[in-house]
Amino acid sequence: MTPTFFDFFKSFYYSNTYVPSVDLSEQRLSRHLLENEDNKAAATAQRLISDPEVQQILSKPLVYDREKITEKNQILTRHGFNLLSDKPFLDVDTLQRIRFYSVIEHDELDGWIIKSGASRVPKDQLNIGPMNDRNEMAFFINEESILRIEMGKRIQKVAREANIDIVLPRKKLVAYANLDGVTELNRKYCVVCEKINILSVEDTVQAIKEMDAEHQREIARKISTIVQKAGFVDASFDNIRLTPAGKLAFIDTEPAGLMVAKKPGLWNKLFGPKGASVEKCARIGLFTLMHQTSKVIRGTHTSRLDARNCEPGLEVFRTEVQTHYEKATSPKLSKWKIALSVVSVGLIPLINAIIALVKTKLTKRTFEKLQAIDTLFMRQVFALTLKSPAEQKRLGKEYQEKRTPIAKQFYAYTEGVPCKVALAV
Repeated sequence: MTPTFFDFFKSFYYSNTYVPSVDLSEQRLSRHLLENEDNKAAATAQRLISDPEVQQILSKPLVYDREKITEKNQILTRHGFNLLSDKPFLDVDTLQRIRFYSVIEHDELDGWIIKSGASRVPKDQLNIGPMNDRNEMAFFINEESILRIEMGKRIQKVAREANIDIVLPRKKLVAYANLDGVTELNRKYCVVCEKINILSVEDTVQAIKEMDAEHQREIARKISTIVQKAGFVDASFDNIRLTPAGKLAFIDTEPAGLMVAKKPGLWNKLFGPKGASVEKCARIGLFTLMHQTSKVIRGTHTSRLDARNCEPGLEVFRTEVQTHYEKATSPKLSKWKIALSVVSVGLIPLINAIIALVKTKLTKRTFEKLQAIDTLFMRQVFALTLKSPAEQKRLGKEYQEKRTPIAKQFYAYTEGVPCKVALAV
């Protein structure tokens, strides 16, 4: 099932807010260089990340193949780095967390951790970002890592206006020493983040469980308010923690599609690309936060059974977040869009109806293509175990290459149309 004609037609009248594109010119980014604040730390960081092997790993698009992850982890460990990140991976019917090389620290760089500035995936791949049950998914852009700095400022501003006390670690840029021929921003810089004293994911969860109902409801309200007003997508306990003193800390602030880089020229200023709406990002963020009350979703419990069940002791937290989410799932209608349609004496509604009809048919056709590709691959899966690992990898790559552009097209058609339908992930 895909969005209906009525789903598409209604979406033209939703009230959506967009964040202005962000200036990522060299002149603008130079303000965020660590060397402006701590020349010694900047020199140390640059030396560490500019080793040819290290730079090769941190500047290239992230990979999600287990063998390659293990190889990169080993290289960084050999160079004296400690791995700080991990990712949940599906293994048959269980979720396992494995170390991931995108966030590291080194004993020689005191007080800072290093985050890769590279893009999430190569251009020919589709990385499934956080999503919700309304057929909405976040899409990452190449400059996502660098945009952490601007998103951090946005979260700080929202928290200040809402009178919510939070901790946000400082984030700075460090350029690689060897930049011959490199033009992409995401391959020029690493992001260094101030080390702060925070609880681990599970200690944060335990601290919330030990709160009384009123305090638990209050902490859920504060996080939900920031997530909703800032449009913070990746609202997991990997990124939102408590300090030992009980303060909220937003430690990672990738905008996950909310922001885009500004492009030069009048045309781009008027009709250039824009990020996802704050409202869409808020819906995804609240849904993500709501399901952080499950051990399975957090990747700390192996079985996928009852993945969305709430962990005992977090019921009040989940209920409060769910209340915010349910309010956000019904998009507000734009009064000025409705008024403009009335003034147009039916012309604008007619145009919207035609576009909605075309999108309905195109979306259905695209979804059927995805189903056909998936069905064929599922038939082949049973025979994959009889093939060599190299052959399995080749067939998997062919499947992704065929499916990715069609999946991207499907989500382009359904962007900004929240509805209860089957997900084409």
